[in-house]
Amino acid sequence: MANIPTHPEFSDSGSLPALGLRWAALRGMLASPLIDAEDQRDLRRELLQELKTVEQSMARVASRSALELCTKIDVVSQSLREQTYPDGRGALELLDSIRADVSSLIPRADNKGVHLSRATVVQRPTDQGGAAQG
Repeated sequence: MANIPTHPEFSDSGSLPALGLRWAALRGMLASPLIDAEDQRDLRRELLQELKTVEQSMARVASRSALELCTKIDVVSQSLREQTYPDGRGALELLDSIRADVSSLIPRADNKGVHLSRATVVQRPTDQGGAAQG
C-alpha cells in the first residue's frame, strides 16, 4: 500500500485554502490515466479515501470569505458531477447559480472605480517670530 504524505497544514484543523490545495492535488492524481492501471488499484482506493477525508474536513471548517465559500461549492459540485443520479443535474444548476451569486458579492478592484490622484498639500504659515513649535 502506498504511503501518501500528509502535511500538518492539511490536517482536519487546516485552513480551507490548504484543504482546497490538497483536494486539487488529489483530484489531479486521480485524473492521471496511470492511476487506472490494474496494479495501481490499491493506490487509487487510498487516494479516493484521502479525498473523502479532505472533503469531510472542509465541511468542518468555516468559510471566512466568499472565495472560500465558492471553493466549498466547487468541491460539492464536482462530487455531484461524478455521481450518476438522474436528478443531479438540477442540483448542479442550483449550485452554479449559488456560486455565481456569491461570486458577484466578492469585491473586485476593477469594480470599485478607484482613482488615484495626488492630494494637494496645504502648508500652514510658519511663525516668523521664532516661537517654538511643538
